[in-house]
Amino acid sequence: MAKNVLLSIDLNNVSSEQRSVFNQALADEKWVKHSRLTTVWTAVFQEDVTESGAVGTTKKDVTTAASKAKITNYDALIHVGDSKPTEYSIKN
Repeated sequence: MAKNVLLSIDLNNVSSEQRSVFNQALADEKWVKHSRLTTVWTAVFQEDVTESGAVGTTKKDVTTAASKAKITNYDALIHVGDSKPTEYSIKN
């Protein structure tokens, strides 16, 4: 079963240009940004990837994107699971 990764990341004290470079770098690595959740990304890894492998690759992708954007201050949360995350909205 494929590994689904949820990444939430807060880029602290960055310009809109830095954010744009960071976002493009993650997109280039096949991460999908969820437009209604401004700090949430997801990716799907192949079946043979271990949880620690998915976490390691996620950290590498974030580090690379941050380096390209010259970002040195961020906080991230990674979750690896067998199921895709469920996204929903409620609008009143």
